[in-house]
Order: sequence, then structure tokens, then C-alpha cells
Amino acid sequence: MMHYIRYIVSTVLLLVVLGANAQDSVKVVTAKDTTQVQPKKKYFSVMLGTDYGKLISTAFKLETKYEVNVGLLLFSKIRITGDYGHGELEPKNAIENGSYTSTGDYYRAGIDYVFEIAPKTYLGLGAMYASSDFSDKGNVQIQSDIWPSLNEEFTRENFSAKWVEWVLTSEKTVANKEKGFLSNLYVGMKFRLRFMIEKPEPEAFDVYAIPGYGRTFNDIVPAANLFIAYRIN
Repeated sequence: MMHYIRYIVSTVLLLVVLGANAQDSVKVVTAKDTTQVQPKKKYFSVMLGTDYGKLISTAFKLETKYEVNVGLLLFSKIRITGDYGHGELEPKNAIENGSYTSTGDYYRAGIDYVFEIAPKTYLGLGAMYASSDFSDKGNVQIQSDIWPSLNEEFTRENFSAKWVEWVLTSEKTVANKEKGFLSNLYVGMKFRLRFMIEKPEPEAFDVYAIPGYGRTFNDIVPAANLFIAYRIN
């Protein structure tokens, strides 16, 4: 009986030793995890910007203008935009033998659809509604050796105007990177076609310029502006 017990014990110990040696000699190959981690979808982001073309004109004392922009980008396709600006316009030759200044604030709100036409390069098509609250002033000086000289000044307040714009936007990131500050910094240009809806019609002197709209020589006015914006994801 003891003989069989010793035989069983010896056999079990032998199998344990052989199994341990076999495990040590086997190379364990771990399969590489080929699962790709998909980036989280960004359903919306905020864009803050300004018109640096207007800042340049102000710096060089051509005209006093500034503008700030806020945009909400939904699903990287639909952008809801709001603008606020201030302008002090002094169009040349608005009044012959005189001067003219129009000063006030303007507001715009609209929506556009954004296409990615190349890596980090975008095109937007949309429309905006705009209004301006402003005042103007001017003077006329006519000297004559025959008739009495004319020197007339005027100041008018509480004017308002309304118009709509078709907007084409071209923009791209400063750096073609996926991460980092420059990957969210955009520069671009907006081409606008403005359609006047309502403007003041004073009896004496015309309104020659409206902040946010520009010169009033026509009820359909083209315009362009440069901007820089930062996208907050």
C-alpha cells in the first residue's frame, strides 16, 4: 500500500516540476491592442474675435473704428454670430466746402453654414441682420466776394438705421496642428453685400455715412473686413 502511495506522490511531484519548467520556457506573446481610441465629438465651441483691419485704421488715425465678434459653432457646421462695433466716420468730400462726421454704435446677428474645403481651411455662407444708432454733425463754408459768405453748422442725434447682409467668410488656422494655442487661432476675411432696409431721411442735409454700414451713396453696398478669432472648445 505504501508502495503505491509513494509512486503516486512521486508522479505528482514530477508533473509539478515539469509543468513549472515548461511554463518558464514558454514565451508569452501578448497581442497588441489595436483598438483605436476615437476622439470625443465636439458638439459646440465658442469663437471670440475682432476686426483687426479696423484696429489698424484707428492706430493710423484714418478713422476711429473697432468691432468685437462672438460666435457659437454647433456640430462644427452651423455658426451663430453676434457683432458689436463702434465707429466715427469722416468720409471725404461728403459735403463740398465742408466737413461731416457720423458717430455711433452698431449691432449684427446672424447665422452661417461652415464648410471645410481643405485641412484647417474653411468657407462660410450666411446672412446677418444689423442695426445702428448714431448721430452726425457737419459744417458748410462758402466764401464769396459778391454774395454774403455762408458758414452753417448742424448737429443731429437719435438716428437709427437697419439693413441685412449676405456674408461669405474665408478663414484658416494660423498653424496646421491638432493641438496647441495656434491650432485654435483663426485669421480670415469676410465679404459682405449690404441691403439697406431703413435709414433717416432728414430734410436739410443727407446722412452721408452710417457706422457699421459705411457710405450711403447706394442702398446696396459691398464691403470686406479682416478678422482674427480664437476658438474655445
